[in-house]
Amino acid sequence: MKPSNYPNEPEHLWNIFYDFTQTPRPSKKEDKIVEYLVSLAKENNLKYVVDKVQNVIIYVPGKNGRENDEPLLIQNHIDMVTDALHDVKIDFAKDVIQTEVDGEWLKAVGTTLGADNGIGCAAGLATIFDETLIHPPLELLFTVDEETGLNGALGLEQKYIKSKKMLNLDTEEWGSLYIGCAGGIDYELNKEVELVHVASELVAYKLQIEGFIGGHSGVDIHEQRGNAIKFLAEFLEKMNSSFNFELSEIRAGKAHNIIPRDAFAYICLNSSDLDRAKLIGNELIKKWRSFLPKKDHDFTFSFDELDNFSGKVLSKVDSQAIIDYMILFPHGAHSYDLENRDLVSMSNNFARFLLVNGKVYTQSSLRFFDREEVRSLEKEVQILGKMFGMKVEKHSEYPSWKPVWENSILDLVKNIYKELYGEFPNVTAIHAGLECGILRDKIGPIDVLSFGPTITGAHSPDERVHIPSVEKFWELFKNVLIKI
Repeated sequence: MKPSNYPNEPEHLWNIFYDFTQTPRPSKKEDKIVEYLVSLAKENNLKYVVDKVQNVIIYVPGKNGRENDEPLLIQNHIDMVTDALHDVKIDFAKDVIQTEVDGEWLKAVGTTLGADNGIGCAAGLATIFDETLIHPPLELLFTVDEETGLNGALGLEQKYIKSKKMLNLDTEEWGSLYIGCAGGIDYELNKEVELVHVASELVAYKLQIEGFIGGHSGVDIHEQRGNAIKFLAEFLEKMNSSFNFELSEIRAGKAHNIIPRDAFAYICLNSSDLDRAKLIGNELIKKWRSFLPKKDHDFTFSFDELDNFSGKVLSKVDSQAIIDYMILFPHGAHSYDLENRDLVSMSNNFARFLLVNGKVYTQSSLRFFDREEVRSLEKEVQILGKMFGMKVEKHSEYPSWKPVWENSILDLVKNIYKELYGEFPNVTAIHAGLECGILRDKIGPIDVLSFGPTITGAHSPDERVHIPSVEKFWELFKNVLIKI
């Protein structure tokens, strides 16, 4: 149900975004939102195309004197990251998102909101309904499966696009214009280990790590937020050097682009060592709070005795190797732009780690601006995997969008922003992956710019969008459409 204080200005944008929250759209399961877009195009007698990978292009005629001008491409992605607090029960493939207003912010109740990139989608679609707008013919491109590797953009059939200028509405900092973004590479590492029977005198416990804020592995990686996998690894290593315990299972992380918030391990130890284990955990929390950002101090750990345990654990040799591997695996920002020290130029997200029934799985997400620079970090991942007997596989590589300063759209939007708000916007690049680089490679040397409202906590249950910035974003968008 729509909250009674749900935002209403700009009306069309907010109404469409509410439809998006009520339409399930996880990555790789976008059929319902594709159906919504197709129905909307049909109801408004608009031409549309659904290409072979399910990207949707809706063609909106020019309005109010600009009917015969060159077309403009407006690009957004329709899938969303699906993450929820551990006590929230939701099936993102079937259930709607519950929203609420918190002061100047719209957020979801215990889940990701999907403002990334639903707000941009809603802005593009709002052009269909606002008859007061002045704009050239628009090609509204809605790509699928962006969040798992930009696969919709990679599969786009270029023949459906005629525009030579493009606006991307998928950035999350109002007041900034983006002219570049990082590229990315995902790695998966796998192996199998044998399990043995646990010693009969040991008691099985679930060691739960939870409460890190996590976040977007591109946008938030520079904040040095805690990674639950790395905390668990250090916890296990310190216990392993203090007393005997056996390791059975680990589950940690949600997706390649989420900094891991939670993790758990099944371990077996003497009940007399439990207090020592808790002491180690408390000392680790104190240590990590000394260097983590203050907003990431609410993480905790707990031990719960297991009633139903398989009785199978790793051998001592394999257990030691797994812990060593987790300790050594790289995570975080690795280098910064030489001219803009606030911009990460290379990073790795230790995104997922699973040890289940003797099968070991790691997912790692590297981001970069310079493809040559990241080769050294790639080599670290590859060699580390081989040292520990892993099968190393590379997936989903996509190019960076290197900043382009000679850009006619950039000059236009900067000046419009100055006219509206009395100051020039910040012009920068983003360490997250946008589809702009891929689309420029496919379409040709087109001018591209990206901007959007303020969205915080993307890729986490704390995701929220700043309502006043959406109104300003729409005002800028409208004025750009007039003059572009």
